[in-house]
Amino acid sequence: MRTGPADGSLRSVIFYCPDTHIRYDGRTPYETGVGGGVTARVRMASALAGLGHRVTMVVNCPRQETIDGVEYQPLAEVKTLTADVILFNTSGGGMDLSPARELPIETGLRILAVDGVDRPQGLDGLALDVVYAKSNFLRRVVREKWGLGSLPVFVAYNGYDEELFQVAESEGLERDPFRLVYLSHPSKGMAPAIDVLRRLRQRDDRYTLHVFGGDELWGERARTQLPEPGVVWHGLVGQRILTRELFRSTFALHLQDREEPFGMALIESMRAGCVVLASSVGAFPELVRDGEDGILIDGPCASEVAISSSTQHVIEFTNDATGRARISHRAQRIPWSTRVMAQVWRDHWAWSLEPGAIATTPCPICGSPSLRLADGDHCTSCGEYARRVTGVEPIQTQLGSVTA
Repeated sequence: MRTGPADGSLRSVIFYCPDTHIRYDGRTPYETGVGGGVTARVRMASALAGLGHRVTMVVNCPRQETIDGVEYQPLAEVKTLTADVILFNTSGGGMDLSPARELPIETGLRILAVDGVDRPQGLDGLALDVVYAKSNFLRRVVREKWGLGSLPVFVAYNGYDEELFQVAESEGLERDPFRLVYLSHPSKGMAPAIDVLRRLRQRDDRYTLHVFGGDELWGERARTQLPEPGVVWHGLVGQRILTRELFRSTFALHLQDREEPFGMALIESMRAGCVVLASSVGAFPELVRDGEDGILIDGPCASEVAISSSTQHVIEFTNDATGRARISHRAQRIPWSTRVMAQVWRDHWAWSLEPGAIATTPCPICGSPSLRLADGDHCTSCGEYARRVTGVEPIQTQLGSVTA
C-alpha cells in the first residue's frame, strides 16, 4: 500500500531494528560508544529529524523518550508500524528481521537497510521496495549472493557527524607526527597494526599506537589487554572524545583481511585529517583514492608485504610534512556527512514515490537514468554510485565479481 506525500515534503519515518544484544538510545554513541551499525542508525535518525521529518526509532532502548528530535520506543511496547517510510535494519546478534512480520505494517515505502555481507533471516514476507546498501561493494554482494531477484539496490554511504568534527577543529589540537591510531573491533586488524608499530619503534621509539574500541563494540565482554611498548589502550569511548583524539593523530591503520562492507572508522579518520593506510579489500578502494587522500595496501594484512609496505609509508610521511599535509587536506574533503546523506535519503524517497521528481543524468556504466544527488550520482538501474568530490569530477568505482 502506497501512502504519504509523493514529493520532497516532510514525512513520518520509522527505523525498526529488532536486535537485542545491545541496549542503546540516542545518547549511547556520544557518551559511552557503540558499534558502527548502531552509531550510523542513531546519527541518521537525528539528521532526518533535523530536516524536519517525524522520526521514530523502534529499537532495544531502555524507555520511551525523545532525544535530539527523535522518538525512541522500546521494541516490546510497539504493536504496529505505520509511517510514510519504514526502514528495517539488523546489524548484529541473530541478524533476524522475523519479528517485523508479527506486526501490522502500513507504509508507502519499505526499505531494507543493509550493514553487512550476511543475508539477514526473515526477509520473506516483508514486501520490500528497495535495499539500501552501504557501498558499491555491498550492492554487488546483495545482487549476486542474496537471491532477492530484481529488487532495486540503492547505494547510500554512512555519514560522519560534521558538527563533532567542526567543534574539534575549532580547538586547534596539536597533531603528533609519531602518533598512530587504531579504532575498531580487535578482529578487524588490531594485530597487524601492532606489528607495524613494533617495526616503527625499532627505528624510533617516539612512535605510539592509540587503540580505541574493543570487543564491547559488538556487545561482547571486554578482554584484558597485555602491556605492549608504545601501545596506549583507550577502550570504548564516546564519539566526542574519539573525534578529538583523531585530530591529535597523524596516521590511522585500517589493515584487515575482512572485506569491509563500508568503513565508518575509516571515513572518520579521513575527515579528521589522518593519513589513512587501508587494506585494498571490500569497500575501502571506493573510499580511498590511493596516493591522493590515503594509501591502499595490497596483500593479506598480516603478510610481510603488507606490514613492510605500511611501515615504509609511515616512515616516509613522517619525514615529508608537505606530503602529509597534501594527503590530509584531500582526505578532509570527503562529502559524506550525515546531513548530506540525510538529504540523499530524502531525495531518493521523493523519486521512489514519484519517479521523475529528481533530475537525472545517463549512467556511464549502463546508460540508464542516474539520480544527481547531494553526494554524487546514483544509477536507478544497475545501482552504481559515483562519488562527487569538491572541484573534482565524480569517480567511478571498478566493477567486478564479489569475493566476500
